[in-house]
Amino acid sequence: MSASVHRTTPAGESPALGDGARSFWTGRSELFVGVLVIALGGFLLIRSAMMDVPSSVSFLGPRFFPVVVGTLLAVLGVALSVRTLLPRSAATADEAGGGDGSAVSSAESDSAEAGARSDWKPLLLTGATLAAHLALLQTAGWVIAGALLFWGVSCALGSGHKLRDLGISFVVSAAVQLAFSAGLGLPLPSGVLVGVF
Repeated sequence: MSASVHRTTPAGESPALGDGARSFWTGRSELFVGVLVIALGGFLLIRSAMMDVPSSVSFLGPRFFPVVVGTLLAVLGVALSVRTLLPRSAATADEAGGGDGSAVSSAESDSAEAGARSDWKPLLLTGATLAAHLALLQTAGWVIAGALLFWGVSCALGSGHKLRDLGISFVVSAAVQLAFSAGLGLPLPSGVLVGVF
């Protein structure tokens, strides 16, 4: 004697729209970051094209680095947006589960639940670090403001070595200052270190 079990859905609820139904925007908050990165890259490219540069300037003039950074930002933003817009395939989860329906359904629900949540803390910390960098750039100078920028982003992304990262940030920031001033003849703001750099 065998007993069959029938799953019933509550009244007013469609079987196709159960717990796994999600809107298009669920887990796609990265799309806003991608659009923001594209806009920032486009802004850099437009402002670089509008820059007044003497005809005697060599190939590595003041337009070179903004164009490179703007292009990379635009490409990165497009790649992130396309990756975010791609549909999440259930076939890969089926292959990973080896055909076991219960394992696949639990894995899909776990991944859907994890993808539905957005981690805003790194984004907000990075934005606050960038705002502080822009506020301190003229008064404190590039070396200090740049080091705080690099260090703040590394902390926002979850680095656990705060003191080591701060030292590396100062070294990188000083190297960028020397590269721009000595190598390209484009002095960055010295701020409080006006006699040093």
